[in-house]
Amino acid sequence: MSSTTSPLAVPEAWDLVVPEYVRELQPVFENFARDALARAAVGRGSRVVDVAAGPGTLALIAARGGARVTAVDFAPRMISVLRERVAAEGLAVESLIGDGMALALPDGTFDAAFSMFGLMFFPDRPRGFRELLRVLVPGGRAVVSSWIPLERSPAMNVFYRSFAELMSGGGGGAPRDGMMPLSDPETCQREMAGAGFVDVSVHEVSARVDYASTAALVDAMVRSAAPIVLARRALGEKWGGVERALLDKVSSELGTGPQVGLFNAYLTVGSRK
Repeated sequence: MSSTTSPLAVPEAWDLVVPEYVRELQPVFENFARDALARAAVGRGSRVVDVAAGPGTLALIAARGGARVTAVDFAPRMISVLRERVAAEGLAVESLIGDGMALALPDGTFDAAFSMFGLMFFPDRPRGFRELLRVLVPGGRAVVSSWIPLERSPAMNVFYRSFAELMSGGGGGAPRDGMMPLSDPETCQREMAGAGFVDVSVHEVSARVDYASTAALVDAMVRSAAPIVLARRALGEKWGGVERALLDKVSSELGTGPQVGLFNAYLTVGSRK
């Protein structure tokens, strides 16, 4: 693991993308959340903790199904949005602003623990895995999701590669060479097992988003992807030119017509003895 903390490992990056993150990416993340809940056998009455819960994608689905949910995130605006959504639906979800590497939760409390595309960015991933293990009851399951390399998603690969090239390597946390943390099954297996989990398995899950045009894909990602939003803020008035150049660069490779965004993930599942 690199000693350099990712720009995506700080709350501000995620606070900046609310509510566009919810609007653009919610359907994608709901697909992964439902799969994760099924793999952990979450049902009515299950005690669930969702770490790096974001706007509550998994937490809300679990609560609608009758689970008793605690949601934790370090980004105050994400927790604020989660609380608004919980209140609007009349659900019972405990929500906490907190650090996934040092959960303010007692040992052996939950039947299932999740971190959906959150733990992968922790500065100390082993601590994050150990915290999930610590709060589980014996026999409880954890699911951690992470992204498969972007080469498996051609349109997204072109978008992020073009962005990184325009930023001359200073893309504020954008994937480089299509790689992100926990982006191969061997690492996923090794890190979860290394934290003390047993019966660890890694599963591939995909979701698809259809965009009406290349411009629609670029617009959606510019508004909702944390690395891009960080760069937009840093560049200020210069951003307009960068965004136009980004659209031209992506269009030169993909054309201007409809595009398919493939979101491919690993779901790593393990149990506490």
